[in-house]
Amino acid sequence: MTSSDYTPFAHLTTPNAPLYRQVMRAFLAAKERFAVHLRPEDVYAALDADGRPADPEAVTQALDKLVEWGNLRADPDHARVTAVEDFYRRRFIYQLTRAGEAVEAALGTYDEVLGRRGELQAVALHDIVTQLRALLVIAAEDEPDPAKTYVALSVLTARFADLADNARAFMGSLQRTIDLHDIEVEAFLAYKDRLIQYLERFIQDLITLGGRIALLIGELEEQERVGPLLRLAAAREAADAAPEDAERAEAVAYERWAARWSGLAEWFVSEEGRESQARLLRGRALGSIPQLLAVVRQLNERRAGRSDRSADFRTLARWFAQAPDDEARHRLWRVAFGLHSSRHLTVDADTLAERTASPEPAATPWSEARPLRISPQLRRTGSYERRGKPRRS
Repeated sequence: MTSSDYTPFAHLTTPNAPLYRQVMRAFLAAKERFAVHLRPEDVYAALDADGRPADPEAVTQALDKLVEWGNLRADPDHARVTAVEDFYRRRFIYQLTRAGEAVEAALGTYDEVLGRRGELQAVALHDIVTQLRALLVIAAEDEPDPAKTYVALSVLTARFADLADNARAFMGSLQRTIDLHDIEVEAFLAYKDRLIQYLERFIQDLITLGGRIALLIGELEEQERVGPLLRLAAAREAADAAPEDAERAEAVAYERWAARWSGLAEWFVSEEGRESQARLLRGRALGSIPQLLAVVRQLNERRAGRSDRSADFRTLARWFAQAPDDEARHRLWRVAFGLHSSRHLTVDADTLAERTASPEPAATPWSEARPLRISPQLRRTGSYERRGKPRRS
């Protein structure tokens, strides 16, 4: 495909992208009502009141641009022609193109995947066990029924796909929760107990049912019953293929079923040097519980008023950025960290007065700077004060 094949996506990167999206959603809603064509006034009326432009002409211009990009098709509107003059007027009715419909379907899938939080489906584990047992019963027959085999494998792979996809989405959203991204703190504190109980319940089910699933998979593979069942399902799936493509369609279908079974087995069965995805998921779920508790503890400490070092440093960084000049920044540095140049060793009232009268630039080399007089007491003991027992009063 060339770049010109993707022009129906062009309306997503224009300044009027929200209006274009609303117009396309209006056509999708009309399609669900089995309406094929829409006039500009129909589209204008279908737009949300909040996003509806004040001028209906803006909708007509948006429709024309969508026609130019290939999202819509414009046909002459002859239904309202009542006079010769109407033939010379610019009247069109619009409908979705295949490209425009495909773009909206892709965008719908994109929004759905981004917005999905996922879930840990313990019920799916029970369904997988049920379907594996059904496959064992079917495989034990002298001539397995192709229809029963196809239905059992279809339900099995569908439930497994839902389990894997939702588990991946849930763990991703859980990590964002732990990092406190896209979540309200009060909402997190409100449902943390239910979330931890939810994780503990799924971990328990994954331990018991995951082991049972692994045993059932091993039993099917040890008796070499999987291959014939997969071939039956592939043959039934390719039964409606054209005669010239029947053999190739069956081979492709078998490869697809074999890949699905391999993915199922690798998800639940560990091998030497490779842990199963179920065990990795269980480890991540177990590890997330103490992380959630640490987040709760951190939030409670913040709410109790305890010092947060990272927040303190961010506040200090803002103070440095807002300081009017370098002198103010140096003063803030000394107040915050108590660090001064080495010339502070003999800073007393006389030294401060001398420096005020004749400042010593910081860039002055040591060889050219005025010498510092260090007290012998400081040289011997490291302190100006004499150490010893306090005097008796």
